[in-house]
Amino acid sequence: MSSLNGRYGGADGSLAGAGSLAAEGHAVSRFYSIVRRRFVRNIETAKPMRSGVGSLLAVGFIVCGLVLGAFTGGHGPALMAGIAGSVGLQASDIIISGQIETREQDVVEVLGLSETRSLVGFDAKAARERIAALPWVDEVTVRKLYPGKLVVEMREKRAFAVWQKDEHLSVVEQSGELISRFGISDLLNNRFSHLPHLIGEGAAETAGEILPLAADYPEIANRVLSYSRVGNRRWNVNLDGGLVVKLPEKNLGDALKFLASLQQERRVLDRQVATVDLRVNGRIALQLLPEAAEERAKYVVDRAKAMKKAERNL
Repeated sequence: MSSLNGRYGGADGSLAGAGSLAAEGHAVSRFYSIVRRRFVRNIETAKPMRSGVGSLLAVGFIVCGLVLGAFTGGHGPALMAGIAGSVGLQASDIIISGQIETREQDVVEVLGLSETRSLVGFDAKAARERIAALPWVDEVTVRKLYPGKLVVEMREKRAFAVWQKDEHLSVVEQSGELISRFGISDLLNNRFSHLPHLIGEGAAETAGEILPLAADYPEIANRVLSYSRVGNRRWNVNLDGGLVVKLPEKNLGDALKFLASLQQERRVLDRQVATVDLRVNGRIALQLLPEAAEERAKYVVDRAKAMKKAERNL
């Protein structure tokens, strides 16, 4: 075993002599003697502890033992809640402001507080991001106010219109961005009945080009049931009574102004008309309701008969 001989053997491979072993033992004995003398001298020269320090250390050991036992027994959260509450680190008061469509319960749930509402380790930035992800929330701030207050201030998105695509209804912003789905409860409660109703592909994104123009003519806008986007190119305006106004792709303002003047002068929207076609600039084409068309056809026939009879009598 060359490794063993190389470390402890002499040049001829035999074990080291007794003199060498004795020298090593003496060195070890001297080292321990020095350490012992310094330890004794430090104890003798040490200043006495102040009164109460010993008791404080003893209490500390006891408290540490109790805390360790509580966590080991599964009572750690309750213990921490009690401690947090006593020093103002428990959210005993959660103040939420600025919410209209957002439920307070939803905000509290995504805050991420523990069951004990402890503010120890609470991440306000992460909580703000979770609240900002709620459908109606536009901007939000989350602040911890000691002792025991958590303040949530929010600003919600502004509902611009109800958009219908196929059979699905959604509430959208002015930009066309979807805010939330329109549910049965919203319909039953007429929750968004005051908002314009947009129909069709591209209607949500382009509603800003027609709604402000229509608002300039209240005699028309107040009768509108919905605005339909046709081929994502132009608009049909659906009025009460089933009347449909077909608008051109361009010059919407001129077409609506023309329609308003026709209504004021000839009350065209109050007649038995199914469709008012304004797709050709400066011209109007009317399609009568079926019953009105029948009456007109009968009138034309009766008038023709009357004219023929009058000619025979001449």
